[in-house]
Amino acid sequence: MGDASTTAGPRKMLGVRQVLAIVPFSRATLYKEMDAGRFPKAREIAPRRVAWYEEDITAWQESLDKKAAPQG
Repeated sequence: MGDASTTAGPRKMLGVRQVLAIVPFSRATLYKEMDAGRFPKAREIAPRRVAWYEEDITAWQESLDKKAAPQG
């Protein structure tokens, strides 16, 4: 009776440099968008170290695609 997150195996996490290599933001914009709720929240994984789940970044990208799709 486990949920998908416990049965699917480990989830890939991305550090800030990896996220910035994917998303055309500056570090300041990344945190501004995150604080405004327009970008996925980072998880603190150690003191002074944060990471994002890769699937959260992918879902954010897909949401942009849906917003840009023409409304029929």
